[in-house]
Amino acid sequence: MEHIIATRERKELVELTKTVHRMGLSGEHGTWNEFLKFYDPRSADICFDPNSRPDPALIQFLTSINKKDDSRKLALLLNPSRPLVCDYSYKYPNETAEQRLVRKTLTHDEYPFDFLIPYNSKDWVLTGIIGSPLREPISRFAPIISYSFRSSMPFDITKTEMIAVCCEKVLCEDNSEAAVRVAAVDRNLRVILDELVKPNQPVINYRTSITGIDSRALHLSNATPLSDIQEKLLGLFPTETIMVGHLLNKDLKALKMDHARVIDTSLLFKYDISPCIGKLPRPSLDHLCKSVLGYEIPKSPGRCVHEAVASMKLVLAILEHGAHTSVPLPDEMLKTDDSRLLPMKKNVLSKQRKRNHASPPWCKPSWKSAFVRARVQQVKNKLIK
Repeated sequence: MEHIIATRERKELVELTKTVHRMGLSGEHGTWNEFLKFYDPRSADICFDPNSRPDPALIQFLTSINKKDDSRKLALLLNPSRPLVCDYSYKYPNETAEQRLVRKTLTHDEYPFDFLIPYNSKDWVLTGIIGSPLREPISRFAPIISYSFRSSMPFDITKTEMIAVCCEKVLCEDNSEAAVRVAAVDRNLRVILDELVKPNQPVINYRTSITGIDSRALHLSNATPLSDIQEKLLGLFPTETIMVGHLLNKDLKALKMDHARVIDTSLLFKYDISPCIGKLPRPSLDHLCKSVLGYEIPKSPGRCVHEAVASMKLVLAILEHGAHTSVPLPDEMLKTDDSRLLPMKKNVLSKQRKRNHASPPWCKPSWKSAFVRARVQQVKNKLIK
C-alpha cells in the first residue's frame, strides 16, 4: 500500500489527506493535526491545510497509518470500486445466501489489502464501467469511476448468477505475474471459457511443471492477447454477476481486471483453531477440496479448469449443503514444530487427523438413522434368541 500511496499525484494526495482527516484516522504520530506538530513544529498551529504542505509530508502521514481498522479504511479509500464494495458490504433485509457470502468476503479484514489495484496501471479493465474497458491509466479515471459511473449503476443484490474464474500464471521480467491460461465455469460446472493467454510482458519463467506450458507450446498455440480475454470476461461479468475463486485477488491481478462483487473461498474458510494461536496461512484449495468436498484435485499441470470447478463446488457446498467454513489443520501442518500449535496438539491432534480422513458432513448418516439402525439390530438380536 505504501508504494501505491507514494506514486499518487499531488491532487489525489491532498484529497486523500483531507478525507482521512475528516474520518479521524491516525498514524504513528496521531491525527493529521498532531502529525504536523511532529513534522513541522514551527508552523503546525498556523496552517493545517494539506494544500500548503509538500508531497513528502502528505506521503509520510498517509503511510504512517498502521492501526488495523484505520489502515483497512485507508485501503478501501484507495480502491476504485469503493462505492460498489460499500454497497455490497451492507446487510440487507432481502439478502440472499449468495449475497451473504459476498458480504463475508468484502468485510473480511484482509480484503482491502488483497484487492488493491496498483497505481498508474495501464491495460487494466473495470467491470460495469459502461460495458467497455479502460485503455488509460486508472489514476486518470479513478475519481470518475468511484463517484459517477459506479455510484449510478444498477444495483441488485437479489441476482444470484455465479461464475468461477481461475488462471495459470507465469513470471515476467518485471517480477510480476501474467495470466497464460484462463478458465471460467458457471454454477452448473459447465466450462464457458478455457483459453491460452499471450502475456504482454517478457516471460522469464513459464513454470511448466504447474502450467504445463513452455515458450514453444505457447508460440504454436496462437494464444489470445490479454486485451481480447478481458473483452470476453467483461461480457461474462456485468456488475451484479458474482465472481468466485480461490485467492481471487491474484487471478484478477494477473488478468489486470477489477470486479466488485466477489466470493473468495480463501477468505471464507479458516482453520478450526483457537484465535490465540495467531495468524496462520490460509487453507489451500487442495486442502479445502480434501476436507470439505472429500476428493483431491488432479496433480497434473494445467489444472485451472479443475481449480475453477473446485472453487464453485466449495461455494455450492456452503449454499446447498450447509458445509462448515471451519476446517481441520492439514497433517503436514500438525507434524511441524510450530510452537504456536504445541498447546493444542495434545488434545486436538488425534481428532484433527480423524476429521481429515472423514467424509463431508452431508455424506454422514444422521443421528436419527444411526438410532434406527441400532433399534433394528436390537430387534434382530431378540428374534435370534
